[in-house]
Amino acid sequence: MFVADFLFVALRWLWAVFFGGQALIFVGLVLWMVWKDAIKPRLIQADEIDRVAEEIIASYPDPEEEAFARYERAWYRSDGAEQTYWRRVQKAVDRRGSRR
Repeated sequence: MFVADFLFVALRWLWAVFFGGQALIFVGLVLWMVWKDAIKPRLIQADEIDRVAEEIIASYPDPEEEAFARYERAWYRSDGAEQTYWRRVQKAVDRRGSRR
């Protein structure tokens, strides 16, 4: 009886360690994706976003369309960080376009 109880307790601990490790890995991956795709791109300086927006405005006859095209290319590649970056550039281009 003692051996069976010991094996049952040991098996429960092995299951807890195994699934607990899997849960920690999953949570870590989710946090990494949130950092990489949502938080980190928003930490890019507004000066850089404004600089890229000015370059697009100066280089293309339809800057809103070009900014959207770059955002859309990032969307088709499923690159969340680049999508956030180009969305910010697109908003900056739209703000400057409405001033003209």
